[in-house]
Amino acid sequence: MGQYDRKAQSQRKHGPILSSSASKAPARPPPIAKPEWRGNGYMKKAKPKPHLDAPKDQPTPQDQCLPVELQQLVLNIFKDSFAASEDFEALIPVLKVVNEKVLERDWEGAFGGEEKREGYALRWSPSRALAFANVMAEFCEERAEDDWVQRLSNSSAKAICFGGGAAEIMAFAGLLRHLRSDAAGRPQSELDAAKEDPSTEASAPILDLTLIDSADWSSVISKLQTGATTPPTLSKYASASARASNAALLSPSTLNINFTQHDIFTLTTTQLRQLIGDKPILVTLFLTLSSLYKTSISKTLALFVRLDALLPPNSTILIIDTIIASISQPIPDSEDVKEYTMEQLTDRALLGKLPIEKVQVQGKGKKALEEEEKLKPEIRWEKICKQEMKVNKLEEGLRYPGSLENVRFQVLAYQRL
Repeated sequence: MGQYDRKAQSQRKHGPILSSSASKAPARPPPIAKPEWRGNGYMKKAKPKPHLDAPKDQPTPQDQCLPVELQQLVLNIFKDSFAASEDFEALIPVLKVVNEKVLERDWEGAFGGEEKREGYALRWSPSRALAFANVMAEFCEERAEDDWVQRLSNSSAKAICFGGGAAEIMAFAGLLRHLRSDAAGRPQSELDAAKEDPSTEASAPILDLTLIDSADWSSVISKLQTGATTPPTLSKYASASARASNAALLSPSTLNINFTQHDIFTLTTTQLRQLIGDKPILVTLFLTLSSLYKTSISKTLALFVRLDALLPPNSTILIIDTIIASISQPIPDSEDVKEYTMEQLTDRALLGKLPIEKVQVQGKGKKALEEEEKLKPEIRWEKICKQEMKVNKLEEGLRYPGSLENVRFQVLAYQRL
């Protein structure tokens, strides 16, 4: 057949002939996963639980700003102020009841008797007092130029503790002794000489501290205040030099304490104005704010609105709370709930930031947007501190007859502009 092969001539140039039933559309890739059934009886699969060995975020250790000797003095005052410290074993049944009631948020059941309040102060307050004091000392170092810190370091200052009790008074006592050498108690020999000298004048207090709580902590606070401003009891075998140099943690005139038993939510604007005054102050909520939010988000936000209106410029709100502090709010006409963090809700109150998705403004005119801007509240606060995961690890060598523990917490701070 010459130079051409018949077989080659019979081959098609454009592939095999397609049957009339075959689709001319390109073939689909195989499915990645099987299609899910979403008909009657469909149940959404639960999210897989994290593996127990999965790495977890570790809290940052809190700087130990207070010397270990000063921390030991704080613990000694707790031990010496309450007779129950001599037999912690006898306190165990009381402490179990207190712990159960606190977990149930039954505050009356937890703190309804003096024995329960003293037991709580002996068991849980010492560790927290050391944590609070170290946080405040670090805060004062980092914010040394703030108006309130300057007042505390050089003249006199004022602080209000919402939910304040045994831990707060001893935290501030330790802070004062750390910051001010003139706040330290004088040796017994100097105190005896001052009593004999009628011309000796009492100095003005360095810190005016107001503690507010719904439970009656007055007796506990009074005992701790006496312990902090009275030289410790020495052994009868102590030497004459030891007795002469024996001094209290603080001078009696250094710390002025006012305790008010009151439901925080029912404080009137007039009462708050009298408590706050007209000079920059520090407001603390130590392991309190998340409990307030869980009791009532609306009432807690209303409290912040009043503080925003009453606190003088350069005042500071310092918050220490548990690391996991989410607050649930029911969604109207639904069985679902919305989860907020403590920080989101506080930002909403002080910074005007809502813990929800941004509202779409597409299609709104310029005039409508300008009207919305006019209705927005004036922002008069700045967030000056945010530490999400911290732990106060106890110094080695600290001695205490009861249990001590490392305290885990988060820190938030806001300053009034």
